[in-house]
Amino acid sequence: MWAFLLPISAVLTMAPVTGVLFLLYGLHMTYRSRFSPDEGLLSFLVGIAFFGSLLVASTTSLAWQAQRSDLGGLALALAVAGGTGSVVLGFLVEKRRLSDRVDGIPVVLKPLVDLQKHRLRSLPVERPAPAIGRIAFLAALVMNVPLVLQLHGFDGNSALWLVMPLLFAAVAYILATGVGPALARIQSLQEIERRTGRQFTTERLEELAEMRNGLWLARWLCRDEDFGVER
Repeated sequence: MWAFLLPISAVLTMAPVTGVLFLLYGLHMTYRSRFSPDEGLLSFLVGIAFFGSLLVASTTSLAWQAQRSDLGGLALALAVAGGTGSVVLGFLVEKRRLSDRVDGIPVVLKPLVDLQKHRLRSLPVERPAPAIGRIAFLAALVMNVPLVLQLHGFDGNSALWLVMPLLFAAVAYILATGVGPALARIQSLQEIERRTGRQFTTERLEELAEMRNGLWLARWLCRDEDFGVER
C-alpha cells in the first residue's frame, strides 16, 4: 500500500533496500548477536518497521478501496498515531511496573538479571510479550477472514472494510502488550548497565557458540569472539 502514498520510483527503491536491511539484521542476529539490551533496541526498531508497515497497509487500503487518494495523508497519520499511541501506552504501563526496585533493580526483572556474571537468564517475566504463536494466530485469522466471507457469499471488496480494521486492532494490541513493554524493559536494563559499567549478554553464549560452529556461513560472518564465551 505504500504505492498509494509514494511515487512508484520511491517504492521500487524502498523494496530492495528494506529487503537488504532485514536480511542484514537476520544475519547479525544469527551469526554475531550476544542478545544484549542494545541489540534488543535494534530488534525493537525492526519490530516497529514491520508492524508499522502493517498499520499503514490497514489504513491506506481503506482509502484506496474508497478511491480517495486525497485521504492518503490522513490514513498515514492515523497509522502513525495508532502505532505511537499503542507503543507509548504499553511503555508507560510497563514502566510503572518496573518502578518497584530493590538495590536499584526492578523487582520484576530480578529473575532475569545475574549481576555477578552480567548475564540475562532465559526466564519469562511475569507478563511476557505475546508469543509468536499468538501473533501468528492473529495474523492468520485476519488474513483469512476475506476468504471465509467470500465462501459465504460476501463480496471480497466489501470484506476489506471489516478485515483492515481487524488488522489494525490486532497490530495495535501487539504493540501495546509486547513491543511497548519490551522497550521499557530494555531501557531499565540499559540503566543498570550504565550504573555498573558492564554490558549484559545472554547466559546461553555457550549454546550460541556451539550452534554457530555448525553454520555454513560462520567462517565468513562470525568474528573470533562469536565462537567463544567472553570478548
